[in-house]
Amino acid sequence: MHELAIAESIIGILKEQTSSALGGSGGGKINSVKLKIGEMAGIVPSALEFSFQIASKGTLAEGAALYIENVPLTGKCDDCSEVFRIKDYCFECVSCGGSNFKLIAGRELLIDEIDVG
Repeated sequence: MHELAIAESIIGILKEQTSSALGGSGGGKINSVKLKIGEMAGIVPSALEFSFQIASKGTLAEGAALYIENVPLTGKCDDCSEVFRIKDYCFECVSCGGSNFKLIAGRELLIDEIDVG
């Protein structure tokens, strides 16, 4: 269950960012955290939520709400420039049928917002 290691890393980043925001005091309380997780990031959102609750105990993030925005797998065709959603891992352009494209979204794992109070 790598979600626990990810949750622990998130807690470390939150502590660092909150400390910087509060002038190095390390104080403050985190009310909520918003993550963006790509469809192909290999993360089970419910497992990450559970792991976050465990990892945040005794930290400034204890009791913080965790919001997860799922980012769909999206590609851009190099042949016709169509931007399209990749469904069922069918890696071909929905417009021209080509397979020459770049993934432009869906692999990310980002802390998008931190609400500190």
